[in-house]
Amino acid sequence: MSRPGASSGMIYSLWIINKSGGLVYSKDFRATKALEVNMLLKIAGMFHAMHAISKQFAPQSTADECSGIETIEADGFRFSCFESASGVKFCCSTAPELTNASAFLEAVYVVYADYVLKNPFYDVDQFGVGQPIRVERFDRKLEELVERWRNAP
Repeated sequence: MSRPGASSGMIYSLWIINKSGGLVYSKDFRATKALEVNMLLKIAGMFHAMHAISKQFAPQSTADECSGIETIEADGFRFSCFESASGVKFCCSTAPELTNASAFLEAVYVVYADYVLKNPFYDVDQFGVGQPIRVERFDRKLEELVERWRNAP
């Protein structure tokens, strides 16, 4: 796993969106007031739709060859997305200076696989639609991962 640079403490939030477009996990790492749950659900659903549409408009011959939206850059933040092979999207908002958010999201995916998917009490149905993630060990390991990124040289 590559390590973050000097702006590593600038991870603002993390979302996990299931392959049906439902927000199954959201965590804000800032001390400011987070968005309301209903607004987060709407935004996650809209991003899921935009991600799917972007695959259709890609210049490649088939949508399977395109990975969809990977990064959205704005003046005050950068929104990055990593889509797993199963269609689950891992998204984070960061400071614009953080250019290697994809490495962070891949590390989150590893933690997700280890502590959510291997948890016998977390249910994913036959369509890949999981329940909201409420796994205490996942939360702890995610906090440790974010701290490592914040404190990396």
